Amino acid sequence: MTNAGYPQGGYTIDQVCRALAYLGEPTSLGHVLYETDSSLVRQSYSPRMMETFLNLAGFGMVAWDPCSVRAEDPFAYRATRLPAFDRNLRNLAVKLAPTCMIAHVRGVTNSGHEMVAETNLHPFRFRDARVVLAHNGHLRQFASMRYDLVRHIRPDLAQSIQGTTDSEWIYALVLSQLDDPYGLPDTRELADAAAAALRILREVRGRHGIDTSSPVNLFLATGEGLVATRFSFDYGWYPDEDVLLETDLPYCSLWYTVGGEYVQRDGGSVMAASDAPRSVLIASEPLTVDTSTWLEVPEYSMITAARTPGGLDFETRDLDV
Repeated sequence: MTNAGYPQGGYTIDQVCRALAYLGEPTSLGHVLYETDSSLVRQSYSPRMMETFLNLAGFGMVAWDPCSVRAEDPFAYRATRLPAFDRNLRNLAVKLAPTCMIAHVRGVTNSGHEMVAETNLHPFRFRDARVVLAHNGHLRQFASMRYDLVRHIRPDLAQSIQGTTDSEWIYALVLSQLDDPYGLPDTRELADAAAAALRILREVRGRHGIDTSSPVNLFLATGEGLVATRFSFDYGWYPDEDVLLETDLPYCSLWYTVGGEYVQRDGGSVMAASDAPRSVLIASEPLTVDTSTWLEVPEYSMITAARTPGGLDFETRDLDV
């Protein structure tokens, strides 16, 4: 049996990464990255969930700040150094209060096949594209299926792939399902594109007889909308003596909190109550030890959120692909 735990042909599969996505009122970037008692940066080296795996292969972020010049264009920051010791990131984070963002800490297996490089850091954003994507999970036996994906990906997007990850191919595949991959899709179109990409991946996996458990938690954002999936192909099936069984056995976690705005209060951090939702924060695990204001995203489901004049149009729906 092929060892599904290791990539072939120079391609890598991202393992249990961690990400957060936000849409809503301006919120302190330093707060969610560094200051909460289970912040994303703390999770990279001292997680409370999925604790068998650390995220030491780099940090990436895309964030939209309405007070910046050309507010429709997001900030982007990527570095292979550990974010806990990244002074540039700390200095930048305390100055930004984005209304939309995706941040990601990457984890890879300890093997000679993996590439820790800036081109492999999430979130991915091709030049002139308005959609960004981060991925928590991996596609098993990706090397045997990636070329079948080419016919489902626009040639100009395929040529934009620079790194060696399965995640960047997923990004190109999602963009290719949009009417205009360089336009600004509404949230429903973006959600439909993500679901269509998952269907294509399932079909290609089936054609190659790939049925090993493969988590695909996706985070997509446009600055005006947000989509997140909690999903796994063939969850619970592994080859005998699988090298990634301990890592993959738990279903990749995903949590969210929704309300008025994410604030510091009484020495802690909380999403303030609101009659209508104005902000949503989604993360691989809660950003606080106290999880009472967080809800777990159901397995095989999708969260969508879109900015409207009255707040957020927020929805959780089943993901049947």
